[in-house]
Amino acid sequence: MSRHTLSDLKYIKSSTLRTWFQGGSPHGKGKFAVVDVRDSDFVGGHIRGCYHYPAGNFHYTLPELQQRLMDNEINDVVFHCALSQVRGPSSSLKFLRSLDDIKDNNLKKYFDNVHVYVLKGGFTRWQAKYGEDEEVTEGYEKDIWQGI
Repeated sequence: MSRHTLSDLKYIKSSTLRTWFQGGSPHGKGKFAVVDVRDSDFVGGHIRGCYHYPAGNFHYTLPELQQRLMDNEINDVVFHCALSQVRGPSSSLKFLRSLDDIKDNNLKKYFDNVHVYVLKGGFTRWQAKYGEDEEVTEGYEKDIWQGI
């Protein structure tokens, strides 16, 4: 069985993710989850409805995340951190590799239909475009992000 590598990662633009809030994601029932892996830099705003699983202990929370995605019948998962240069891609790769290790056939079948993305530019790019858009961003504090 081949292990996922960085070349397996797919990136999604902020503008594409924004459209999903209105029309749903392109797969399955159109349900999607945004997984924010920022640690202490989570303050100052986040994408509405995101799941917060800090990168610092991401490995330990993987089973909980997998269960949550299944329980909510999520077909598309978007990972991000502040810039989506290290923590976001690394966490999405850990997630993909955790799927390689699933032994249960029913779980394997479910996750075969899940699509994983990394948000290009992370929350920094997101907030520059949509920080003040309350339909898609929660808890936004503009002063924290000014000049970034």
